[in-house]
Amino acid sequence: MTLSKLCLGALLTVCTFTSNANDVNFSIGGGYPYFVIPEVSLSAAQGTQRWYANYNIGLDDGFSVGFEHALTNNKKHALGLVVGAIGVRHYDRECPNTDDDSLSGELGNILACALVAPFDQETINGVGVSYSYLFRGLNEGGWRVRFELGYGEGSDSNEKRADGGVSISYEF
Repeated sequence: MTLSKLCLGALLTVCTFTSNANDVNFSIGGGYPYFVIPEVSLSAAQGTQRWYANYNIGLDDGFSVGFEHALTNNKKHALGLVVGAIGVRHYDRECPNTDDDSLSGELGNILACALVAPFDQETINGVGVSYSYLFRGLNEGGWRVRFELGYGEGSDSNEKRADGGVSISYEF
């Protein structure tokens, strides 16, 4: 048996054990700065904790992973840590000048820059904290509101800054 087959077998065994021991949940939501956020989570510690991974889609996009822990017995309040896409900021990219000195060349350049400017965003990747209010409790189906705040680096500009967001989602 090759090493790759042995590793694949061990990985499948761990994944099977994990999915049998804990609940895997799916949620979908949106907010600001990400408009659509599909998320997969794994319940842990008798439902008082959860690990999650999501894909944040907005004017820019990015992945993040996180961990949340319930603060109260009814599991409606949770604090967490998040790593990955924590926000989106406008990236002030300079509009290129054309060598065309004609009026039509200048107008074309101005029009192109005006069309690109609203979509000139960059994801801030970093580390942050989160607070969630869960209407039915952590790892229970229903609505959730999450606030995130973190510090990271722009994906295009490499500029460091704080950023965050808010989302509303529904867990199935």
